[in-house]
Parts: sequence; structure tokens; C-alpha cells
Amino acid sequence: MNIFKHLITVMLLTATVVTQASGSGVYRTAITLTNGTQEIFPDTLVKEFRYSHTVVDDRIVYSLNVMKDGQVVLSIPVDSIVEVNYREMTPYEHFAGDWYLVASPNGEPLPGTSIMVSTAVSIPYHAVLPAPGTPGYGRDIYCHIDSMAHRKGLKCEADFKMRYSWNESAQSGTITMVLDDQHPVSDEPYPGDASTYAYWDANSTWYSGVSPLHEGGDTGNRYMYFLTHNINTWELEGHDLQCQWTLADQQDLTHEYAFPTIYEICWVVGLDIPFVYNEHDLLGYIDIFASPRLMRHPWTKPLSE
Repeated sequence: MNIFKHLITVMLLTATVVTQASGSGVYRTAITLTNGTQEIFPDTLVKEFRYSHTVVDDRIVYSLNVMKDGQVVLSIPVDSIVEVNYREMTPYEHFAGDWYLVASPNGEPLPGTSIMVSTAVSIPYHAVLPAPGTPGYGRDIYCHIDSMAHRKGLKCEADFKMRYSWNESAQSGTITMVLDDQHPVSDEPYPGDASTYAYWDANSTWYSGVSPLHEGGDTGNRYMYFLTHNINTWELEGHDLQCQWTLADQQDLTHEYAFPTIYEICWVVGLDIPFVYNEHDLLGYIDIFASPRLMRHPWTKPLSE
């Protein structure tokens, strides 16, 4: 009972302390957690929260359940909550929550041919913010994918970071997807063998194997990275994919935050940390995703293109 009293007190206090409004017209519930992150739930998507409790090892565990369309979409243990507040949503907070990374895989060969066909895939990801007052708040956005789109059906998690900026005088901002050659997208190694890499054609994969020029040979590591090609050298490297946006774009829930189409997201496996292309770290391409963009909803094919 004491923990409920404490949580209600925190909600009442924070609701009165936070007074600055963004003018977005959309209100949200923000939940700061002990792990140093903040969850954002706009009223346009989440309108209800319910408490529940379960018994684990003879101990009662209380949870705050996030409800959507009558279903629990997230259950947060109450003892992991630092603060809950409710106010008008800022443009920065707009990029938290549930999103889709939409892109077109490089292609799949039609059976018996070398003709490559491709469609857009919508990869769900969940974004959280650093806790207010911590380094990166107001700039960084942490994104997690439960399962990447994999043509052989393997389940691979991935984490990536985005950066936010807003220019008050120009009344526009940027959202940047960071393709990072210094850090893998997962602590888990790639689980697939050579046959699970993407295809050049119906008979050969994008698995290149360990290069004889790689220092140390096969390290046994299978680190996954999101990278892109340097358009001048065609070497794989980290890069910042940047997209501009306005407040009007944020109000349109169908808006596509499109990154420059000249750059693709290469999902690759490397032998070392960091990934260095000219040190022959590349083991192979799991896939290449073209025309990457961020959307609030899954992409649907237009009636006419």
C-alpha cells in the first residue's frame, strides 16, 4: 500500500511542477524508470493505465499496465518507476514510443530465375528517451527492434540510436539515424550459417567468408552492424542518415520521415569491434535495406505509384 501512496504522490507533484507546454495540443504520460530511461505514451495512442499484482516467490509484485485497445501492451513493475508526469508533449518526445523502420530489402530471386524482386517491409521498433537530467536528454533517442526482417525467418534483435535537433528560428528540425561502426547492434552473435545470408542470385549468397587477409584469421566472433557504403570508395562504414521535419509533419501521423535514398542500410556481420572495412572484418551481408524511412504505422502500398 505504501508504494501506491508514494506513486500517487509523485504523480500529483510532477503534474504541478512541470508547467512548460510545447503547444502541440497532444498530451502524454511520461514514466521515468530506474534504468535511466523514460517511456512516453501520447494520448493519441494510449488512453488508459491499470494497476495489477502478481505473486512471485511468495512476494507480491505490483505493476502499472499500459493499455491499448483493451489489451496490455506493456507492464511496468511499480518499484522500477522513479516518476510519472502528465503534460503537453514536446517535439522531442514525439519520436519516442512505437514506430516502424520501413525499407526495401535488396531482393529475393524468383524460383528458377535470377530476377530479383523486392517489397517494402515495416520493422517495428520501440524508442525510449534518456531520463531527464541525464547526459543525452533532449538529443538522443534509443531504439530497439525485437525482430529484424529476415528472409530465412531467424529472430535477431537490434539496437540503434537516433539524434534529435530543433532550430527555433527556422522552425524545422532533423532526426538522424546513426549507423555505427564502433558498436554492434546486438550483444548476441548472428545465429545463422552461410546459407542464411542474403542472395546475389538463386545459387549464391552474400556470405563471403573469412578473408585470408584478416589479421588473426577467424576470431569466432559474429558481430552484427548497421552500416552503409561510402559513395566515393564503396567501403562499408558508419554514417549519419539525416531527415528534416517540421511541426506540421509531426501532426500528420501518416508522414514518412525519409532518409536520403542514395544511402542504404547494410546489415552485415563482422569479426571485430570496431568494424574496419579495410582490415577485412566483413564476413557477409545479412541484407541491404534501401529507401529507409520512419513511420508511425506500417507502410501500405499506394493505389497508384
